[in-house]
Amino acid sequence: MEFIQAQLIKLNVSVNNWKDAIMKAGQPLIDSKLITKNYLNSVIQIAEETGPYIVFTPHVALSHAKAEDGALKDGIGLTTLKNPVNFGNKDNDPVKYIFTLSSTEKNGHLNQMAQLIKILSQKDFFKKLNEAKDTEEAANYINKLAKE
Repeated sequence: MEFIQAQLIKLNVSVNNWKDAIMKAGQPLIDSKLITKNYLNSVIQIAEETGPYIVFTPHVALSHAKAEDGALKDGIGLTTLKNPVNFGNKDNDPVKYIFTLSSTEKNGHLNQMAQLIKILSQKDFFKKLNEAKDTEEAANYINKLAKE
């Protein structure tokens, strides 16, 4: 199975604020029946209650909630923002890349995150991602890295 599918990627999306970014980044996963809208509402609610912990490295947010909050199937989406937005994380703002994680298993996010960290640590990852002409090219690039 592929790490990420092209239909779950959106490039250069315009958003109004971090909440709008979470909702727009998650929409492809809703459309593909991987998560419910409630799942994204939970992501926002958790971030409001616990702070912007989902911004875990400079310019990158990992949008995720508990499986019982509306994860229907496992999957990962990626949205790049046209104009980065602040999530309130002074060390890692502004956010340009949002990975939306959906896992139906209790600690499934941990496996997804471990693979993502390996991918994100690749030299020139963000430069090459920004140069992708379309979602197909972005997906092929990320899937190639995931297999290495």
